[in-house]
Amino acid sequence: MNQTTLRHRIVDYIADQRLSLGLLLAAYGTFYLATVITSGWTPADWGIDTFKIAPFTVQALIPRSAVNPIFFVTSLPALLIGTILLCNVDICGLRALTPESRHAAIFLTIFGFAYVVVGAWPPQNKVDFPWEWQKQIVSYGSFFAWTLYALSLIVLAIGVVSLYVHSKDYRRRHPEDD
Repeated sequence: MNQTTLRHRIVDYIADQRLSLGLLLAAYGTFYLATVITSGWTPADWGIDTFKIAPFTVQALIPRSAVNPIFFVTSLPALLIGTILLCNVDICGLRALTPESRHAAIFLTIFGFAYVVVGAWPPQNKVDFPWEWQKQIVSYGSFFAWTLYALSLIVLAIGVVSLYVHSKDYRRRHPEDD
């Protein structure tokens, strides 16, 4: 009677670990998306070996021409799912002012601010970007650039508002620190 199914245990685990899973997925998505973008690969290069380094003597299980597409296809959904999980932890925990909500707010603010400051701004002309990787982001198309930019603004807004709420609560509970 008290036996839990595997599905129930997995759902409980994910619910308990939303903050760490969200951070892991968002970091994976950010790192590998940045790696693919800075490598110069674009979706037009699908199936073409774009690596600039000499091949290794040991053959990989996955062909080198498939590595960037695999990372691109997995990193963007991982970034989106991780961001949604962090936002969920932050918004749901904001009502009770949980420490997890505060941590998620800090991560969201950092991620959002970092992209707003150093990311590619879609309305800007591609030629005016100071860094090559910003030009590469825009070369993926306006939908991609606008999606990343809008996501960073939403994440930044959620994080900043949440940090403000946590700050007000802290000042209310600790008036002697003012």
